[in-house]
Amino acid sequence: MKLKLVITLFTVFFGTTLIAQNLDSIKTELERDYNASLSLRQKVMPTINKYGYKSKQMDSLNSLILNFDSLALGRTINIIEKYGWLGKSKIGHIGNQTLFLNIQHANDKNVREKYYPMLEKSAKTGESNLSDMATMKDRILVENGQQQIYGTQRDIEGKYFPINDIKGLNKRRRQVGLEKLKVNDGDLRQAQI
Repeated sequence: MKLKLVITLFTVFFGTTLIAQNLDSIKTELERDYNASLSLRQKVMPTINKYGYKSKQMDSLNSLILNFDSLALGRTINIIEKYGWLGKSKIGHIGNQTLFLNIQHANDKNVREKYYPMLEKSAKTGESNLSDMATMKDRILVENGQQQIYGTQRDIEGKYFPINDIKGLNKRRRQVGLEKLKVNDGDLRQAQI
């Protein structure tokens, strides 16, 4: 009887230790992805301004970003499939934000649709950002030809995709921690703070 108790305690202790070590390494990996993604994306506007949007330099940078996003997505899916959508309390704000960004940047909308319910559940418990949940929800809606809810999605020219119930927009945005937008002459623009 005592031997069973010792074995059980040993298994629980080392199992918990291994999970904590795995979470630390996952957090580190996700933070590395976050920084690499940010570094690549910070080159976009300077490259466009210097060479133009349709330049070979921009094509090259886009290829680097797409390749990185594909690899990061694979790592992220492996993490989510093994551990679920890890919240801030397990992998920190940056790690949690990276899960969102890597799924959000997926080329396949089915990836977002598959993992959105997990993000939504995490956000509603305070383990992920409600604004991330709103952003992914809007993207899914827009990709499916529907009106967005929170006004987070714009086209390449900066024009907002159609928004459902403009009058209630800022109330919905406030509920998920997004800044106020205002309607001026029918054109939606970010409000000056």
